[in-house]
Amino acid sequence: MLDVLWWLITAEVMGLIAFPLAYFLLPKLADRGYTLSKPLGILIIGYLSWMLSVLHILPSIRISLIALLVLFGALSAWYVWNHRQEMLQFVRKERKALIIGEVIFLAFLIGWVVFRSTDPYINHTEQPMDFAFLNASIQSTFGQPEDPWLRGETISYYYFGYWMMGSITQIAGVASAVAYNLSLALIPALAAMGVFGLGYNMIRTERKHWGYAIVGGVASAVMVGLVANLEGVLEFMRFNGIGSQGFWEWLAIDGLDGPSEDAATSWMPQEFWWWFRATRVINTFQEGVGVDYTIQEFPLFSFMLGDMHPHVMSLPFATMFLGLCLNFLRTPIVEEVGRNIRRFAFILVSGLALGGLAFANMWDLPTYAALFIAIAALKTFRERGGSLRSMLTYVAPTGLAIPALAFVLYSPYFLSFQAGVDGLGTVETTSRSGHLLLIWALFLVAVVPFMLSNFWQATVREDWLKLTIISLAIGLIPWLLWAAMFTLGEGGFGDVVGRFFHLLPFMALIVIGVYNTIWLAREDEDQEGGKLFAMALATIGLLLIMGPELFFIEDFFKSRMNTVFKLYYQAWLLLAVASGFAICQWKTLRISLAGWRRSLNTLWAAAFITLLVGSLYYTPAAIASKSELSRQNATLQGDRFASDAQYGAMEYLRSNAESGSGIVEGVGEWFDWGLMSRSTGLSTIFNWPGHEIQWRGTDEQFSGREADVALIYQTLDTTETQNLLNKYDVDYVYISFQERDKYGTEGLDKFSTFMDAVYQQDDVTIYRRRE
Repeated sequence: MLDVLWWLITAEVMGLIAFPLAYFLLPKLADRGYTLSKPLGILIIGYLSWMLSVLHILPSIRISLIALLVLFGALSAWYVWNHRQEMLQFVRKERKALIIGEVIFLAFLIGWVVFRSTDPYINHTEQPMDFAFLNASIQSTFGQPEDPWLRGETISYYYFGYWMMGSITQIAGVASAVAYNLSLALIPALAAMGVFGLGYNMIRTERKHWGYAIVGGVASAVMVGLVANLEGVLEFMRFNGIGSQGFWEWLAIDGLDGPSEDAATSWMPQEFWWWFRATRVINTFQEGVGVDYTIQEFPLFSFMLGDMHPHVMSLPFATMFLGLCLNFLRTPIVEEVGRNIRRFAFILVSGLALGGLAFANMWDLPTYAALFIAIAALKTFRERGGSLRSMLTYVAPTGLAIPALAFVLYSPYFLSFQAGVDGLGTVETTSRSGHLLLIWALFLVAVVPFMLSNFWQATVREDWLKLTIISLAIGLIPWLLWAAMFTLGEGGFGDVVGRFFHLLPFMALIVIGVYNTIWLAREDEDQEGGKLFAMALATIGLLLIMGPELFFIEDFFKSRMNTVFKLYYQAWLLLAVASGFAICQWKTLRISLAGWRRSLNTLWAAAFITLLVGSLYYTPAAIASKSELSRQNATLQGDRFASDAQYGAMEYLRSNAESGSGIVEGVGEWFDWGLMSRSTGLSTIFNWPGHEIQWRGTDEQFSGREADVALIYQTLDTTETQNLLNKYDVDYVYISFQERDKYGTEGLDKFSTFMDAVYQQDDVTIYRRRE
């Protein structure tokens, strides 16, 4: 309980300290960035500690982090004192929204803490990797953190999210095995609060009642943090024997091969990890074999699964960047001229935020950089027209300054990062329309009427032809590029035509969205730009869905699996935010509608509510199913799945091993291996071979290491063993039943001749090299 309290206090303090900066930077947001201040504070402290560590100026240890927090707090206190009357007046005016934002934050945090206490163990899927990187970040004092599974090499992965969570861990003074679970509660809480604030800020103006803004903000938070796709409805149908065998065969979702043979005895399915199928909907089967395996994760699933991956940790910071973009859109160009301190500070923080997104999840960089450039173009079009000169004089320097600054601020990482990307590939298979609707129907029902109604209202401008050409180009060029690349390969004309008609609904909506966005930039009476921003987010969201139907990033998997995975996750956030605004617009327009228009509006609402209820079934059913421990045995100690002997070994190393020490343990893959290195952050010679080659794109840096580890355990020659330990600068040798099973026992007695057995319990022994 004390760990939770210290964690909460740390997060709140970091938010409160960052709020004066947000208040100064974001004057165009109704809440002045309060709902985004917690991720802003975490970002700034994380960046400062990382950069000072990399430059060998200040070690990344607890006292240094607290000192940075105190210094940041002192600057904030000075600002608050000098603007106390203005800020006090603001708090009085917006206190209800600020309180609701905090309530949402606490509700999500407490709810996920309770869940994590019933499912705490860091021992499945890719959790060991996440735990290893978290511990490596905490262990690191100077320079970039060492790869815990490749001794002597730095992490070749986007690890900034782990670094930021590690900074909170050190400030709060919480054990990393507890902090892992608290991080998995903090991330959805930060995201929900930020998305609520974003929705609120998009709607709230002096001319609109704050109640509508609250509704829109809460709706966006629900769409991001609580809803699932509609696969859960199919699980309910199957569990209750609904649907013929032919229906399930036509549906063709792996694992849903027919109605359940067992009668329903519970309100939810009882099959082991049935909820996992919701992220494996899209696939194409040929002769019973899947040839288009993809992943369609969504935030609720990620929070529940417990893999603290980059795409999950980036959610609050992506939301924060969207808030920066909204403020940027609302700031007139005339206010940016001259020596404007706020403008320079805004550019600096925006570059810091965009670079932090790339460092935390590289897949976010192109999407959010493109969004910022698009916002700059829309501002220019609205205020200075769409001439080439105006675009070049404003969009080019402003829109490109942020990505360039992002690279400079994080250059030590970007210059050392090894990307396992081979280029851009064309997609041969495509997603079935029914599968796409299972994932996106709720969002489409929310935003499509919003887009169509605004398109209906758009009047014909003098330059309508120009706008139409631009809209058609953005909607059709992706398909045209794909068609050219596809036919240059082995693709046929019939496939090209078939893909066109398959994607026609998305292309049409994108064309409409682009036209709406440009039209709103010039004609919308709401100069606050909330509708314009929502339209831009919806359009980009649809582009992100359509993109993986045409292209994929060629990586280790040689398929579109990762492309669908990462782009769909971004689309979920953007469409959820746009949906909150669309729901609010429905609420405001309904009052003025009559006749068939009101009936159509009611039909839309009924369809949306029906789909929302269906999407929300998954939430309690999956959470109840995933919980593994009873409330009486609840714990946040994520490493207590280990045996007493293994746990004691971890505790020994945490307490006695010096920072930077190396350890040898058996080489393997997935959650069965690398227990000591991942639990302590101490680096081992080599582990998780398949993942290392994914991260680095080649085995050049670790070729021969697996054989060296085997030799250390198996050889009878002590000199050869010591030479290998010296080669990799290793201090400890770990032996458990796994090492004995894999390498045999014949070569293990030699360690006692030149090393000390510093820990021994049951089948676990740790040897330490003598001084």
